[in-house]
Amino acid sequence: AEASAITGPPPGKFKRVLKRLWWFHSFFALFFGIGVMLFARAGLAHADKVLMALTVSWLLMFIALRFIVGPTNRREQEGITRKSVRVVTNYVVKQFYQQMFFFLTPLYASSATWSFQSLNWWLAPLLLICAVVSTMDLVFDNFIMERRLLAAGMYGLAMFGVLNVLLPLVVGLDHLTGLIVAAAATPASVALLSFSVRQVLSPFGALVTVASTAGLLGAVWFGRMLVPPAPLAMTEAAVGHGTIGSYECLPGSKHQIRANQLDQLRCGSLLREPGGLKEDIVHVWKHRGHELLRRTPDQIRCDGEGIVFRSFFPAKDIPADPTGSWSCVTLTVGGQLVGVRKFEVLTPDGKSMIGGEDGTGLATGDGGQPVDAGPGDAGIVDGGAPRDSGR
Repeated sequence: AEASAITGPPPGKFKRVLKRLWWFHSFFALFFGIGVMLFARAGLAHADKVLMALTVSWLLMFIALRFIVGPTNRREQEGITRKSVRVVTNYVVKQFYQQMFFFLTPLYASSATWSFQSLNWWLAPLLLICAVVSTMDLVFDNFIMERRLLAAGMYGLAMFGVLNVLLPLVVGLDHLTGLIVAAAATPASVALLSFSVRQVLSPFGALVTVASTAGLLGAVWFGRMLVPPAPLAMTEAAVGHGTIGSYECLPGSKHQIRANQLDQLRCGSLLREPGGLKEDIVHVWKHRGHELLRRTPDQIRCDGEGIVFRSFFPAKDIPADPTGSWSCVTLTVGGQLVGVRKFEVLTPDGKSMIGGEDGTGLATGDGGQPVDAGPGDAGIVDGGAPRDSGR
């Protein structure tokens, strides 16, 4: 009897069915969100309409989170009307969260450089986690929405992510300016969502808000390499050498080049952004992790979407010992990372100088045979499959 008094009666059949229905709805919302992810980039063709919809959603979410849902807005005695308004409002807020996070995830994923050395990919998994959590009705209702600071944090992340994408698209700002504006607008919005206007405008509240804004601005300024310039994406990059093909846009893709075949060494980046690129690009050439030079690449218009940016490495600047790892880093002029293309320079006889298995640091490359496509084979990739060099 004491155990029954502690644990309470088991839930009724109606509550069990209702709980299962909520989980069924969660799975439906998850699959619907996946559909939003698949068509997110196509939807950017209507970015102005998307911005209007998201602006309205932000306003509605702010009003709902501030005045309707959450534990601070709940009364001990509530009528059926107020409870119904709370349930409907909570459902609408969840839909806004889901669509914003699922909309943003593929944009940041395609813009990120997926390498443990780049570290600008962290935002896409975080957005995906928030998107999945927002589809879990029971978790979102009973955990997220009951904690205003947590709900405000998710709101701030969504606001920052959307502004960072849509300001370059709609207003035409460069990516660094859009990043700064997004960082400046987020802390005040989160503060007004979490606390009363009187608290925010009080001397202490204003000091905390200003300090938070300054801190976030400093973080995005010095850490802009950690935030991808979404929706700008590098869909392909290649490094080539030798004679330029008559229809060449991107160079023939080379991952290994002999040291005596570095004539006309060049790097190409194929970039795409809805509405056109918003700022210029810089190629940073590195050898063994050290920057050698920066080049402003030429723009090449080719068939299809996107623009190819191609730069040449001057023969006079090639190191006396060019063997080892190389990379061509594509940056915006504002300093945000777009992508990295790595390759290796072998010895003239085709041997690699990167950590050999024999412990000497010298690994046999090709035994005197070509390791990669020859300098004139612009239409061959490393796997040997033909590629249209006129892309």
